[in-house]
Amino acid sequence: MRTAGLIILIFLLLFGCKNKTPLEKYEELVARELASNKKNDSIFWGIRFGMTQKQFFNHCWEMNKKGIITDGTDGKGNMYILYKLKNELPYVASMNFYPKFNDSTITGMKALYHYDGWVPWNKSLSADSLLPNIVRLYKKTYNDGNAFIEMNDKKKGPLFAKVDGNRRIVITKEDDVQVKVEFTDLLMEHKTKKQDAN
Repeated sequence: MRTAGLIILIFLLLFGCKNKTPLEKYEELVARELASNKKNDSIFWGIRFGMTQKQFFNHCWEMNKKGIITDGTDGKGNMYILYKLKNELPYVASMNFYPKFNDSTITGMKALYHYDGWVPWNKSLSADSLLPNIVRLYKKTYNDGNAFIEMNDKKKGPLFAKVDGNRRIVITKEDDVQVKVEFTDLLMEHKTKKQDAN
């Protein structure tokens, strides 16, 4: 009788447990992190969710005076802030970033990375080659908390997401040249969605 029970238990463990897809793992992680009420407002270099526009521009002005950042662009004529990566990646690269404001406070951040020497015929400087290097850099820099979950986007290809409390980081290709990293305050995103629904 005990043997039959043990066999049934093993059968249930082997065949009854469905492997979760990366998307299901991600959705569970978001629900768990939001339910934890943990706040993680840090983005990078002292920039954080909830910072006002005035605080952000003053902070960037101070960084500009120190020569850390300068004026940039997203390649489509939109104003961004430029940071040069000289030693962090295999080749010299640029990071152009700009926050998303809601009611004059930061609720998100978009950063675009590209290798400075990119040309269409040099595949080692394309977004396909840059993506794994950016993922490695972010895994090293944001090594606390939950791990990045790899998923697949039908249009963009591989996508890497990390959620710690209210902060989500998503890394994916923007196009053939650039890799995009987006920081989102999930609490504000959910609040905005509820307001839009009403």
